[in-house]
Amino acid sequence: MTTLLVTVPAQAAPGDAVAAGNAGSVSIKHGDQVVTMAPIAPCESDGVLSGSVGDASVPKVASFTNSTSACTVDELGEVATAEVKGGAFRLDALNRYGGPRIRLTSYSVKCGTTLTGSSSSMELKGLTGVKIPAQLPANHVVTVPGATSAAPPIATVTFNEMITPSPADGSMTVHAMHVRLFPQGGPASGDAYVGTVHCAPVD
Repeated sequence: MTTLLVTVPAQAAPGDAVAAGNAGSVSIKHGDQVVTMAPIAPCESDGVLSGSVGDASVPKVASFTNSTSACTVDELGEVATAEVKGGAFRLDALNRYGGPRIRLTSYSVKCGTTLTGSSSSMELKGLTGVKIPAQLPANHVVTVPGATSAAPPIATVTFNEMITPSPADGSMTVHAMHVRLFPQGGPASGDAYVGTVHCAPVD
């Protein structure tokens, strides 16, 4: 089990905070074939407040199970939250190129806003296929090497990927896991995201 908490400060004034989340998405191109999975079980604090999907899968590519999301905003519009939970996740897209099958038994990621910024936390359970340290920092990258030393990497896997604007405004987008296929070029390209949340404090 891996957990991590990250906080981003900001200067803010009363207004409308927003939050959104989804259990994951996929967009992968294999040669002339493009495989996409739209954001799964999405929610938005200013739209549909919850989502739930029992199973979403593409054979030999990826599978998500028991996915839920919940977004909230308080009556003053000053505090918004997004939380995503998922059951078993499976990524098979790398296997055809000699890469590992990546598995999770469950995962969760959440974020929340305050008047001074936003924070996030995440948890991964039952990870197999790649290894991560017990103390997981933000934006931790694992490279999946090619079959030979001269071959390009099959993928990079970024855990607790945190994206913030520059200059910082207190908002953040967090992916519990982000897989990039052949980041240096190769027979496939694209991305798979697992557990995505976005929080932005009041303007």
